[in-house]
Amino acid sequence: MPRIMVLFAVVLLLVSCSPAPQKTIRIAINPWPGYEFLYLAEQRGFFQAVGLNLELVQVSTLSDSQRAYLAGRVDGFASTLIEAIQVEALGGQPVKVVLAADYSNGGDVIVATRAFGSVSALKGKTVGCEVGSLGLYVLARALQSEGMTLSDVNVVNVEQGDGKSQLSLGNIDAMVTYPPYSTEYIRDNLAHQIFSSDTIPWEILDTVSVSDSVLTTHPDLVNKLWLAWQMALDDYANDPEAGAALMAAREGISPGEFTDALNGIHIISSEEQGELFVTDSEINQKMQSVCATLVEVNALETDCTHISDILWSPGRE
Repeated sequence: MPRIMVLFAVVLLLVSCSPAPQKTIRIAINPWPGYEFLYLAEQRGFFQAVGLNLELVQVSTLSDSQRAYLAGRVDGFASTLIEAIQVEALGGQPVKVVLAADYSNGGDVIVATRAFGSVSALKGKTVGCEVGSLGLYVLARALQSEGMTLSDVNVVNVEQGDGKSQLSLGNIDAMVTYPPYSTEYIRDNLAHQIFSSDTIPWEILDTVSVSDSVLTTHPDLVNKLWLAWQMALDDYANDPEAGAALMAAREGISPGEFTDALNGIHIISSEEQGELFVTDSEINQKMQSVCATLVEVNALETDCTHISDILWSPGRE
């Protein structure tokens, strides 16, 4: 029996034994190819099929996702580990990372105008990034690879939606970005790529986090979310053309551009979720490394001692 049919059989059994749906859980999501499988699950009705009353709330950037949570407009958010680690220190309600969506292994990039052919050429120049989130981390790591630090460039805060205009006006020389925004820069010949996260493989983990209070009232959320996630992955595997068309349309890029963007991302299956969250040592190591970098670049004030507490595991329900 095909895997997707087995999943549907499990779903039917699960739903038949489940109580009436609880209040809607709202999750903020910004454009990023790895997160689109959540959108695919929503559009295909997989959340409803597993008895998960979940609504995706569209925002523009990673910073917007974090801000939506901090403002209490959503119950959780899709982000990298960076935004998840920062949120409690910024005054937000405690969260747990409950889903590992993907690793960025080439998807996150730095683009620059044609005058600059490398990261080292940016010394003394102005670089735009979202300083409160992933952007500063990527820039710091890119500079480290060239023996440089953030003090070697002029860093300015630029939201993803403003990067194109800032480059066009000459206000910045380079921008830390990711698809679909990076796709547009390169397609329009506005900038070219000088760094990508394949230089720092497996460091950038994209996740979904929800508040501790939601997990308390929805103890079955994680298992249902993983099931719906895998249903979306299987749906795409069975009909990649239709899946790419649907997800690319929401990103505002072509299906071909969307599948190209996926080449820089390792999507994490539900089977891999189990391995990561049960043993959790790999994610813990990444969290400690990310936290240490954020502290080093003054993007976070903490000693990182209890940073692994934000990771959900079966023993911490």
